[in-house]
Amino acid sequence: MNKPHPHLFVVLLGSLLALSAVAEERRVPATELNPAVTIDVDASVERHPIDPRIYGVAWATEPAITDLGITLNRWGGNAMSRYNWEISTANRAKDWFFENQPDAVAGDGSNGESADDFIGPTLNAGADALMTIPVMGLLPKERSIICGYSVDKYGAQDAIDGDHEDCGNGKSGDNRLLHVNDPADTSDVYPSSHQGDWIQHLIATHGSAANGGVRYYALDNEPALWSFDHWDIHPDGSTYDEVWGKMEEYGAVIRAADPDAIITGLEEWGWSGYFMSGLDMENLDGADRAAHDGIGFAEWLLQQARAHEETTGVRILDVAALHFYPQNGEFSDDVSDGMQELRNRSTRSLWDPAYVDESWIGGTEEGGARVRLIPRLKEWTANNYPGTLTAITEYNWGAEGSMGGDSRINGGTAQADILGIFGREGLNIGVRWTTPQSQSHAYNAFKMYRNYDGNQSRFGDLSVSTTVPDPDQISAFSALRSSDRTMTIMIVAKNLVDSTPVTVNLANFAPSGAAERRQLDVANNITLLGSVAPAGSSLTLTVPAQSITLLVVPGTFVDAPASLVATATGASTASLSWPAVAGAGLYRVYRSSGHGPFDLVGSTGGTTFNDSLLSAGTTYLYGVRAVIGSAASGMSPVDPATTTVFTDPSLTVDATPVKALHMTQLRTAVNAMRVAAGLPEQVFPALAAGSTIKTTDIRDLRRALDPARAVIGVPMIAYTDRVLTPGVTRIKAVHVTDLRNGVK
Repeated sequence: MNKPHPHLFVVLLGSLLALSAVAEERRVPATELNPAVTIDVDASVERHPIDPRIYGVAWATEPAITDLGITLNRWGGNAMSRYNWEISTANRAKDWFFENQPDAVAGDGSNGESADDFIGPTLNAGADALMTIPVMGLLPKERSIICGYSVDKYGAQDAIDGDHEDCGNGKSGDNRLLHVNDPADTSDVYPSSHQGDWIQHLIATHGSAANGGVRYYALDNEPALWSFDHWDIHPDGSTYDEVWGKMEEYGAVIRAADPDAIITGLEEWGWSGYFMSGLDMENLDGADRAAHDGIGFAEWLLQQARAHEETTGVRILDVAALHFYPQNGEFSDDVSDGMQELRNRSTRSLWDPAYVDESWIGGTEEGGARVRLIPRLKEWTANNYPGTLTAITEYNWGAEGSMGGDSRINGGTAQADILGIFGREGLNIGVRWTTPQSQSHAYNAFKMYRNYDGNQSRFGDLSVSTTVPDPDQISAFSALRSSDRTMTIMIVAKNLVDSTPVTVNLANFAPSGAAERRQLDVANNITLLGSVAPAGSSLTLTVPAQSITLLVVPGTFVDAPASLVATATGASTASLSWPAVAGAGLYRVYRSSGHGPFDLVGSTGGTTFNDSLLSAGTTYLYGVRAVIGSAASGMSPVDPATTTVFTDPSLTVDATPVKALHMTQLRTAVNAMRVAAGLPEQVFPALAAGSTIKTTDIRDLRRALDPARAVIGVPMIAYTDRVLTPGVTRIKAVHVTDLRNGVK
């Protein structure tokens, strides 16, 4: 069984903060009430789908998948970097004495039997499997327990396996034994085709990605830590070029074997690994980063993946995945008051631009490092490889609940907070390490979102705006449930003592009856409590300290227009059209420019609108809300219109030559899009009138436009001739038309 590891290794990008643990006496609950809290929910604001893939875990059994409503089950961890599918054997690396350990299977372990035993139940339960593909190239050579640091061969070590006393931990005096052992003791070299054969076996056994089989493959695990976790076979720190070379080689193998597979990559361990290669972490000098233009490790890898697609036409990275563990002791069983309060606050590192991380991470940037991991990852993908999805494929905040006889729920409230954050912030994939202990508080926190009544009833699928005064004390998340038109509201009371009166104000949602109320508290039971009757559009209740309360409110909400087409019709005008919403007699039109807020610019009873008095050479973003009675819908999908009047508005394929003027106008329009997205204007090389247009001119425009479209939230363009080869690809009118359509 794969053993979890706490990632205690820390490498400082700046100064290291000294930490001290202070024992605290438990507080005695008082009978007083905390100050009243108001939660404002608006069903028309910030409405967006919640990706169901955020409800993932690692190593879940089939019953747990069903009970928790798990959508993604990860086969991952350190040992999976060393899994040889042909013999169902993995080396456990530093986690367990560098031992090759055969997986327990019914047969002889051949043909990936242990992996198949994981995949089959996962698929049967309705979840997807996320399979780690080893890329280091050294894998167990035989199906028996042999170890990388034999005591007989390499001498006494700091610790040995009591069951296999010749197996040491590869350390002497707490120093790693580097370049001492022979990797061939445990491992043979395998080419990347070995993994291609495994994927072919998985397709033959379970089906292809498009036909109900394995859809998700991860490019190994935490490569920046290879020399810290697998120093028996990889004693030197991994480099920028090594890791990219492995990603490129093995990503191509996966894509060739199953074109519809979804490939995750980066898979880095934590903060230092986002910015530094393993070599830089070993040497603490930043030389590898400096040799790569000073670009952070994760961003550089994204840039290489984009360049690979531009050169080959093949995308070998679909998801940018990072791991994150809070670094101040939260990932532990510690439930002292101080640690519980820290655990309550530190989930803000996932999203809050104002929160300075309170661990050593905070000292790595001048003024205090603000991790805001999900927005940061979205920015990295938009800027460096637009169209790439975002994932956190390993995380854990500890204190699962009922640990060491302590009945407090702190780890459960943290887990509920995290799932709410993932949905609100628009993360695509979230995978917890590992599956919460059965019936722990963290386990039941999952159930509150995915199976709160034992009948597979779920939290909603459309996140909406929910504001609270202090998320360190009480956080809240709301979502509309499309299947039955209800509003679901999750209230996470983090307070260590005393109950809190809560008023929930609902806007643009009309409750039609009393709210069903379920609660998980320190007793670790999900209890159906008395319903909460609305008073107008408000709900009033009291929530106990350290509890998770779900309100399921029947009612109605207005659907948003399913699409919107905005088109500039001149230098100062634009036209809009959208499909009708059943029952809507009014539509409100909103406009943004210069990365500013969306302001109401007009209303209409129809499904078209003409806007005027616009500024030339400007990108305007439009959205529409439908109105029924006093309730408004969420915003339609946003669509841009750029008031650039192009020369030769109708380019004829193979008849209209592409001119420098076409490029100059497009550069202006693309930079207008970037301004609308809040991105800096792109500086393009000089282009004189009459210049010959080159493939690099088209490529530069694409590279400038794609991030703007990604940030705005409009689909990526399916470019004609995705691969532009200098000296080979002929510049065509359609290349210009594609870009014009991209700025509209």
